[in-house]
Amino acid sequence: MTDTDFIKKFANSKEIEKNRYSCLIIALQDARKITGRDMKNGNITNDILENDHSFLDPYSFIGVVNYLLILELIGEIFRLKSFTTNKKNNIYKTLKQFSYSLDDKDIDTIIALRNSLAHNYGLINIPHKQNEYITKLHKFTLINTRNANLIKFPLQNWNLDYSDKSDETSTQISVIKLQDLIETVYKNLTTEIDNNAVELALKKGIDELKARFTIRY
Repeated sequence: MTDTDFIKKFANSKEIEKNRYSCLIIALQDARKITGRDMKNGNITNDILENDHSFLDPYSFIGVVNYLLILELIGEIFRLKSFTTNKKNNIYKTLKQFSYSLDDKDIDTIIALRNSLAHNYGLINIPHKQNEYITKLHKFTLINTRNANLIKFPLQNWNLDYSDKSDETSTQISVIKLQDLIETVYKNLTTEIDNNAVELALKKGIDELKARFTIRY
């Protein structure tokens, strides 16, 4: 198998070759399974977040975290041949290249959501750097509706007042729209790979891809 064929298989198939499996597709299939989506195409088939009798709590963060990890993987592994940036955040790189629509404010907000869930398993993000407060300080509310925008920014910025429970200072994220976005990003990635517009962002190339992002079992 050529390196090009290996990369295409890695991005599209769980089993790349005998006993070698793609971590990207494992993560994608796990995210779809957890969130009640079709395992092959990512379409919603059973919205478990609205099902109180599901094996998961209706508002479980697990599916959201799993989808956000896919953004991390894509940004670490791939880049468009025409893309350059001095930003190191992998979610930023993924969304800037493959969302085709989000601006930096939207992207910074999704990064802040990832940080709040991954670091605290909660919905408040407090940046380590004070100069990032204006873009990444958020008190989030997750909503589960098809009729909402992906992100609804607050009427006024939250100011670290922990007694403030008001909606006016909350950043609302539509869980369904976020998952749909990431499914679209993944499909855009595979299209660009087919168009020969993508290369590996890994310093050690195909050997690093095989060692770090595939597993054998």
